[in-house]
Formats: sequence, C-alpha cells, structure tokens
Amino acid sequence: MFKSYINNEQFNFQINRFLEPYYANVSVQQTIKKSVSKITDEKSWYTVWKQLGLVEEKNGQNALASAYYQLADFFLSESDPHKNETYAAFRKTFYKSISMSKIAFDTVPYDGINLPVAKLEQPGATKTLLFHGGFDSYLEEIIRLTLNEGLLDLKNYNFILFEGPGQGQALKNGLAMTHEWEKPVRKILDYYDLKHADLMGMSLGGYLAMRAAAFEPRIDKVIAFDVYYSMLDSLTMKLPQTSINVLAQINNPLVAAKIDAVLDKASKGNVDLAFKIRKGNEIMHTNKATNLIKNVQKYTLAGIENHVRQDVLLLAGSHDMYVPTSALDFEAAKLVNAKSVTKIMFDEQSGGERHCQVGNKKLAFDKIKQFLKE
Repeated sequence: MFKSYINNEQFNFQINRFLEPYYANVSVQQTIKKSVSKITDEKSWYTVWKQLGLVEEKNGQNALASAYYQLADFFLSESDPHKNETYAAFRKTFYKSISMSKIAFDTVPYDGINLPVAKLEQPGATKTLLFHGGFDSYLEEIIRLTLNEGLLDLKNYNFILFEGPGQGQALKNGLAMTHEWEKPVRKILDYYDLKHADLMGMSLGGYLAMRAAAFEPRIDKVIAFDVYYSMLDSLTMKLPQTSINVLAQINNPLVAAKIDAVLDKASKGNVDLAFKIRKGNEIMHTNKATNLIKNVQKYTLAGIENHVRQDVLLLAGSHDMYVPTSALDFEAAKLVNAKSVTKIMFDEQSGGERHCQVGNKKLAFDKIKQFLKE
C-alpha cells in the first residue's frame, strides 16, 4: 500500500514509485524514514539519495543502489553537472542487478537518431507487445516492470520495450517529444516487419499509446496505463477556474508574458510545478512556460477518439495526482468506434488508487495480463 514518507506530494510519490519493491524490507523502510528527515528541497533530495546509492553499491546491493541513484537523478536537469554521472551510476547498478540473458538490445533509426530498444523473445511466441513510458521514464524502468510484474508469464508474447522521442537516451541524443506518437510506433513496426502488435503506454504514455493506435491499424490491442485524455489536465486540474480562463488567452503576447512571470514566481516555492515546467521544457525543447503550455495543448485525444478501433484497456486510480478521476468515464464514452473498451478504476481500499497504481502495481499488471490473454 502507498506510504506517506514526507509531507511533499511530488517527493512522496517518487519515493513510492521507485522503492515500492522494498515495502516489506524493514531495514530499507527504516533507512527511508530516517533519510527523508534530511530532505528539504531538490538539492538535499539529490544529496540524500546519492549517498544512499553509494553505500548500497559498495555493499553489493545493486538493485537497491540503482533505485536510490534513480531517485537522486530524478529532479536533476539535463544540464546539471551531476546528471551524467548519476544517470550512469543508475544504469550501471541496474544492469548488474538483473539477468540480461533474455534481453537483446537494439536501436531503431528515427529522424537521423536511434531509438533505444530492449527485446525479450520467448520460444514459440506468436504475438508482440510494444511497451513504452511517458513524461519522465527510462527504458530501465520499463524493463524492471516487465521482469518483476509477471509480463513474461504471457508465454505467447514477445516484448519490444523502447524509449521514444523525448524519453531517456533518445532525449539525450537530441530527440524532442512528439504528440504524434504514431510516428515512432510506425518506425518500430516497420523496422521489425510486424504486421500486428499490441501496445501499452505508461503514465503520459497512456495518451501516447492511444494516439498511436488511432493512426496505426497494425495495433490490435491498446492499453492506457493509466488513462490520460489530455496532458493539459496535469497542469490545470488543481487551478481555480479563473486561472484556467487566463490560460485560454495564452496566444496574446501581453497575457503570455504575465503568465510566464506568475509561473516563474510560483515555481520557486513549488517542487511539483517547478519540475513539470523544467522537465516539460527539456523533453519538448521549449524555452519558457507559455511555449511549453502551447505545446502541451497538442497532447489531447480530442477530435481523434473515433479513429480508435482496437480493443482498449483503460486503467485509472481514484487519487491520481496527474489525471482527473473523471477522465476514465469521459474517455471511455468518447471511444465510440473501439472494438471493445474495458475500464477499471482502482480505489484506496484496493491499494491501486495512485497514478499508475504506484503502491500496488501488481493490481494493474494482473488486469493487463488478463486483458492480453483474452
């Protein structure tokens, strides 16, 4: 079950996200509780988790070290002098912590730059699942979930895990994110000569995967893990209506300048807002909040829902900090041409109430596996 470690929603969510596998480890839980008392801002966040990573790496606990390093890395900007070193430490310890005997690494050309791919093939499998992340995920997180949450129990599936534009190494190589996610998905399908495949996107990937399915008929089943109708929701769901009304005037240069000034000031005391704006600018190659918002407005299913003709699985949590609860029923009702729509809302009692069921991801993956078996 989702735990309360620190009185900061964004910090607390990320701790749960990456350290959920250690909920039952008393020693790790004690370390976390002791360590979070030292965290007051992003700088102390980095220092605390980096030190814990160093300790566990020295102790030979590579899986735990990689989780700590990933936490240390999380809020670092791409230009931060600690970024490359911390990212490298995370990846080194991660790959030391898993068996790579079933994983074949590859790259797929895309706009002159390669998309990183990890393939897991199973003997006799006749189906393929493409699996990607969203706003801030790395390929390694997708690999970890595939290995740890039982996806390989689907013996009739091969798996192609990838970082698309704006994600992980693809971002570092210079690729900005695109709302037209059918483009990287099409490249993957073409490169591996796949006539049919299923597709799953995590977090913002819940939008990206649905968008790709709308324009790529080779996708048979599509999974939104979790539902994500409009990316703008993540920026506006906690704003008063008066502020939302102001955003509607964002194309007015005078209004845009005021919005940038207000958001710049507000982000200085708000970890969540500061992260969303900084990370958003990085992945979309924008240079200020209003340009980011204009780009984010493109990330919506509005107007294309009728193009989705696949079997669809929509997952959601009743206490999602990024997606309004209403999005589940709203999106499901809009998918009028889908072959089928399965929608699942996890509540607090189930332990899957948070974004992407952080706190009890097994719930989500049990439903995902059931859907793919049907």
